[in-house]
Amino acid sequence: MSPIRFIIMAKTETDNKTTSAARKPVRKKGAKAQKAPVKRGISGDLIPIEEETWLLQPIAVTMMRHDYSLIQVRILVSIVESLQSILHGILNNKRSTQLDIFRTNELDEDGRMPIKLPFKELGVDPNHYPQLRTSLKMLASIPVEIPYKTAEGRKYTKATNLCDVYIPEDRSYNKYAILKLDHTVAERLVSLDFGYHRLGKQIVFACKNRYTQRIYMFIESWIDKGKTVIKTVEFRKMLRLENNYKKFSDFCRRVLDPAKQELQELADKGFCDCYFDYDKKYDHGQRGGEPDELVFIIHRAKDKMNAQLEQMNEMQRRQFQQMLIQYFDFTPVNAKQMADRITAETYPEAMQKLIDLRNRFATNYVKDKAAYTFKSLDQMLREREVPNTEAVEV
Repeated sequence: MSPIRFIIMAKTETDNKTTSAARKPVRKKGAKAQKAPVKRGISGDLIPIEEETWLLQPIAVTMMRHDYSLIQVRILVSIVESLQSILHGILNNKRSTQLDIFRTNELDEDGRMPIKLPFKELGVDPNHYPQLRTSLKMLASIPVEIPYKTAEGRKYTKATNLCDVYIPEDRSYNKYAILKLDHTVAERLVSLDFGYHRLGKQIVFACKNRYTQRIYMFIESWIDKGKTVIKTVEFRKMLRLENNYKKFSDFCRRVLDPAKQELQELADKGFCDCYFDYDKKYDHGQRGGEPDELVFIIHRAKDKMNAQLEQMNEMQRRQFQQMLIQYFDFTPVNAKQMADRITAETYPEAMQKLIDLRNRFATNYVKDKAAYTFKSLDQMLREREVPNTEAVEV
């Protein structure tokens, strides 16, 4: 789907002269110049939610800590978009996380992954390409922290930069950049260790505030829960605001409230699938100041969107059901009963469970694969099917 473009309709030179002569205000000598009021609003040229380009985004990318600008976040989302075939290959068990995820033709001779990024796909006016080049070059030096999780469940972070950037010096019409991802960084960008969620590309591009972009990604990863809790210090770290807006009222005024308002406006006009409210949680009886935790209450937008989400969940269930029949000797009836218990929230973990079981069955003999698989899945799902009224802490 083509990127979002903002179109300004210009009048002819003759019209301009006529209208400017007619409307030119009379100014007294020495009068103070007054700025025209700035009109801020949502463009009517945005992509409706029904035509949204939905991407598969790993939680590891969402929770990456960085201090990217508005355009750099768009570049990050464009990188994720270019990795979609690899991500779907991992989900569909066509690529093994145990072996080398990437194919030979996807890497350069130096072992790094090249991604060609045309400027026109980033929704930037050509007059601003010099600033775009600067934003691209800075990607090579801005540090990021990417979360890791070992097979044993141990968590840690990797401090690195996202990529090297190569920008052709010729001024040809088709302007583009080549981003080269280090092999280990590329592996993290397609890692499903922490799960994944869907992400609206055009929603990210529509945001005019970089904190709105980041918070949208965050709440989208919890939309099926409807609520989540995160320690305030961790939320600050995610946005790289540990040392900014020390006064929490300033943090709300500059970060949380503008993002809340922008997402709600986008949702009300049919350009976003969710928005949020937030509460402050104090653990030691304080009545003000920086809260210990932030509680995000996540709302879905529009009934039409909910129907689309349910359709997506049904597709996931059918895929899960087919895998149980094809690889785990389930009967169609039993496979459907198990698949019907899968939700959008449990789907990533259930799929990972199937991948782990397939690898185990490849090296160990199991007499009744269906019974063994049923027991493993049933135990996992029962833990999550118990009604949980508490918000989940990130």
